[in-house]
Amino acid sequence: MTNASLFLLFRNLTIFLATIMVVKYFVFLMLSAFFSIVQERRRLKVLRAEAKKFGYVKKYEPLVSVLIPAWNEEVGVLKTLRSILVNDYNNVEIIVINDGSTDNSRQIINTFIAKHRIQARRSGDKRVIRQFYISNGGKGRALNQGIKRSLGEIILTIDADSALAPNAISRLVEHFRDTEISAVVGQVRVANVRGRLVGRMQQLEYLFGFYFKRAHCVMGAEYIYGGACAAFRRSKTFDYFGMFDEKNKTEDIEMSMRTKFHGLRSIYAEDVVCYTEGASNYLGLITQRLRWKKGRFDTFLHYRRLFFSLDPQHNKWLGWFILPFSMVAEAQLLLEPIGFTLLLTYSVISGEYVSLALSMLFVGISYMVVALFGNELTLRERLQLLVLWPLTWPLFYLVVWIEFHALMRSVFMVLRGDTLEWQSWKREGI
Repeated sequence: MTNASLFLLFRNLTIFLATIMVVKYFVFLMLSAFFSIVQERRRLKVLRAEAKKFGYVKKYEPLVSVLIPAWNEEVGVLKTLRSILVNDYNNVEIIVINDGSTDNSRQIINTFIAKHRIQARRSGDKRVIRQFYISNGGKGRALNQGIKRSLGEIILTIDADSALAPNAISRLVEHFRDTEISAVVGQVRVANVRGRLVGRMQQLEYLFGFYFKRAHCVMGAEYIYGGACAAFRRSKTFDYFGMFDEKNKTEDIEMSMRTKFHGLRSIYAEDVVCYTEGASNYLGLITQRLRWKKGRFDTFLHYRRLFFSLDPQHNKWLGWFILPFSMVAEAQLLLEPIGFTLLLTYSVISGEYVSLALSMLFVGISYMVVALFGNELTLRERLQLLVLWPLTWPLFYLVVWIEFHALMRSVFMVLRGDTLEWQSWKREGI
């Protein structure tokens, strides 16, 4: 086979896989447009059912247990605590599980709790903050210790480098008014941009990634609840099939897949906003993505029965569309960085820019859709998306190279049987 024919084969294979993914994202964009309608219909159905049963809509204020696992989080944990206290929902208990931190976080949190108790006595605030210091055992174990010590029917997990929007908890609770809902994942947004390319790249990636969760929700197939902002109904999850897997380094992904394996209903709540600290440098970002990739592979292997499942309790959209396409995306990722480089080279040499122009056009349409239909965006953010997309769309190809690097490392780890280590990077706060 000549070099020219090999190049054409590689190019055509890359275009074929890219076309499949374009079709997928086009379907996602179309379905996402119906997200608000589906959510509003569900909300009104629940309210009508309550009004019909009781003659009025009951006040729904269950106790929410906010669990904050923390390991060496002295930089941002107080901002996390303050963001919960300024929320407009009061029936809350806050539990910090300090996972054997070696920094000053234990003392800092204890001082904050003491000050809060004094202020609470004066103001009549009944919200309680507790800290439990345990030996280092990982995030999964820390969360389980918090669940055991908590009292709420709704368990909200939030990272110690994150901050909730002021109305996040009250909006979260309203979603749980529907008794069929077992888990809710909020919208996570990267806050520590500070004019840096790596921060802006993650900010855009999260914005688009969470927008596509709308499509998952419309299909009833939301299957990844990130640890930064995820909530569970205790009686239908932890009391039903147990707590987090302490041996799994991506305990949030495993728990997400476990709920779907048991046929439980989960939704994406776009109006529940949580701001988080992204990786501050490229090495930290690669380490984060390696953990995500390897964790997903391990979890998919464990719950492989979900793929093309005929079990009535398993969501067909998830098993027959979303999960298989996620694996196709990984196959595409093996070819995409080199394929795009060759395509760009081919375009420059041949003067044929149609493929490149179509790629830019699709990304531009995605920017426009998110800017016009995405909820919880300010007018400034919408205008930035519409105006800056010609300058920022190449950042997605930088993300592709980072994801490619993480994918190759995770594949080699699988082949060698290596395990993941806990990620860490220099915290700067949000």
